[in-house]
Amino acid sequence: METLAYGYASYAYCYSRRLTLCLDARLFLPCLWQQIRDWFGRTGSITWLSAPFRVMSAEESAPNSPRWKQIGVDVLSWLIFLVMVPAGHPLVTLWQAVDWAAINRICAPCYQNGRRGQRAWAPAQLFALLVLFFVLPVPSESELLRTVAIVPLYRWFCGFGLFSGLPDHSTLHTFRKRIGVERFEAILTWAVGRCLEMGLIANELAHFDMMGVAASARTWTPYERAVLLTQALIRYLELAEEGKAPHEPLPEALRQLAAEIAIAVLGNERLKKDAKAPSRVLRSIERWNLRRQGAKGQALWEMALEEAVQALLSEEESSPPEDENAFRRWLKGRAQKLKALLPHARGDLDARVGWVSDLLLLCGYWLGFLVDGARSVITAVRVVPVNSNQSTQMIPALDAHKERVGAYPKQVTADSAQDYYPVHQALDKRQIEGHIASRDHKAVGGGLSSDHFTWDEKGQLLCPEGKVMRPGKPRKDGLTPFRGPDCSLCKRKAECLPKGQQPDGPRVIHLEPAAHQRWLKNREHTHTEAYKEAQRKRFASEGLFGLARRLHGAEKMPYRSEPMNRIAGLMIGIVMDLGILARQQRAMASA
Repeated sequence: METLAYGYASYAYCYSRRLTLCLDARLFLPCLWQQIRDWFGRTGSITWLSAPFRVMSAEESAPNSPRWKQIGVDVLSWLIFLVMVPAGHPLVTLWQAVDWAAINRICAPCYQNGRRGQRAWAPAQLFALLVLFFVLPVPSESELLRTVAIVPLYRWFCGFGLFSGLPDHSTLHTFRKRIGVERFEAILTWAVGRCLEMGLIANELAHFDMMGVAASARTWTPYERAVLLTQALIRYLELAEEGKAPHEPLPEALRQLAAEIAIAVLGNERLKKDAKAPSRVLRSIERWNLRRQGAKGQALWEMALEEAVQALLSEEESSPPEDENAFRRWLKGRAQKLKALLPHARGDLDARVGWVSDLLLLCGYWLGFLVDGARSVITAVRVVPVNSNQSTQMIPALDAHKERVGAYPKQVTADSAQDYYPVHQALDKRQIEGHIASRDHKAVGGGLSSDHFTWDEKGQLLCPEGKVMRPGKPRKDGLTPFRGPDCSLCKRKAECLPKGQQPDGPRVIHLEPAAHQRWLKNREHTHTEAYKEAQRKRFASEGLFGLARRLHGAEKMPYRSEPMNRIAGLMIGIVMDLGILARQQRAMASA
């Protein structure tokens, strides 16, 4: 044995199988030294410190239960955890707010290693890594694991010893894919249920809102989208005849027509004004085809193009019309459908381009929260591509809320994106009072808009001057034309008549009667005090989106597909709810 002394520390090296490390008490603060003595004098007395290693990878006693990797923690790790993991740290409180055994039980059906196969990382530990990913946050899961590797507090939070191995980023990807959206929904259900048990959900007033979140992808330029859509149209036309590719390419005139229609459907003003744009698009397609010759495999966006074309071919459609004008209209309809099916960005085939405000065009997703008004607990999360209609999202969120809480909220507030007849119908059916901001109905071609037209007790439509308008035959789209009486002598004809009906009318307006009446009813409701008070509370709840952006990485979606980004949205909701639970538990402990 050899002994070396350096100042306050001495190291005794034994060439057998032991290493003895002696540290002078003067190296430590008195209170810290006493804490270390207490810890080693009464092993296990600080139960919260050892909890992650006892709980997170604990196995169920039931037969065929999954087997988890067991983490051994050495004495030196215990010493460093004791020094570097403060009992009052927010992450310690957050860890104590989670039932980690419940996380393992929720995820256990996805594992089949009860009798054979390698032991798997415990779902609780991988879920803890995802919690850190959305709490810290860090740019990527690879960066997360590099950070966890060097920070003792983070290792402790996930139940890893200082010298134990860590999973890599591919393990997290496999975990998300294996568990799937449904089980992350189940974890959110557990979190909401825990909030319900602690009295944090009143179920009186709920708020629903959505924000646009950019995708982790490069958006196609308008020109690239024109090339992509033209290629898809050409491919569709090649396969349309008898469902197989012909031996001869399409005629040049038909290819030119496909490029012109693609540019018109995309609606980019700069391309539409460029007379040479169709020819440039076709030359780009030729160069693309030359580069593709001899290439191995297909890019993901190429596979998406083929899938879009096949999906359109599978629809039962009549043969193309012979008339030239009718053929152009038919081909334009095919282009509109392909436009919705084709990817809008490279790297995320599910992301879509859409308007998130009157000024901002974004490629990404809508992230929506349904929030209970009592303590801002998120009870449902919605993630859809940004070109989706927001009005289709609140009712599914309310249904998910009922599944978790047990009943619908008595009232719900939302912005004008939900002011649609199907939404009002669904709220009435569910006996939920809606406080929804009124959507403006702008008149096409000028003139007074539909909010100036009212209904009498007999169900007759009245013009702005109170005269009865005669209904016509309903159209296929559900709209009914209403024609006014003689407008030539009306004193309001100048402001009432659109350009196409001036100078003397008669005024004609197309409405869906039931939808218009319900819209007017909601517009009248927006003037009540109950509506104004509910909306004031909704505006306060919108701060959650600011917190999600600033603290939980919601300024950009972290993953590159809709299912994975739905998991990201659910994780943000789960983490924010866990934060509420942790604060409540801390308040109860200090009371």
